Amino acid sequence: MKFFNRIICCIVLAILSCFMEAQGQSANSASVRDFVQQFYRWYVPEALKEHKGPAWDLALQYRRADFDDGLARLLMNDSAAQARCEELVGIDFDPLLNTQDPAERYEVGRISQAGPRYRVGIYAVDSGKPSERADVSAEVVNMNGHWKFVNFLYPDGTNLLDILKKPQPKCSQPPAAGK
Repeated sequence: MKFFNRIICCIVLAILSCFMEAQGQSANSASVRDFVQQFYRWYVPEALKEHKGPAWDLALQYRRADFDDGLARLLMNDSAAQARCEELVGIDFDPLLNTQDPAERYEVGRISQAGPRYRVGIYAVDSGKPSERADVSAEVVNMNGHWKFVNFLYPDGTNLLDILKKPQPKCSQPPAAGK
């Protein structure tokens, strides 16, 4: 009888463990969704405004804690290189939206997990209808209790980290005076 009770206890503990793990993953997915959606609610209106520099510079200025240090450093280096040149030497699109012409709204779609990383599909919404596939996927990780963007993946198979790590063309012409 004791053996049977032990087996029942083990089965109950295994079921409870699975349930608790599923609850934890569900809570993490909800937390990731909230983090990413809140960021894009702030960022998209900024991306739609006219700025002297790229909108992602504002994201790094005002929401720096939302980015992994390595990603933030590479984005800042790209912006600094562009500021020193008249011609284009850096990225020529908004890497957080994967576009040159942002939609008025973006929403979070599918979320998947691979180890500690979560991949979050971001969909442009035009005329009230989200795009059929994610325009960009944000990759986020929880670091010391705070979600951070660590990379942005594009439908063509490229990603922001790889783009930013490529050597940039040399600047042949500094910016015009007063620019």
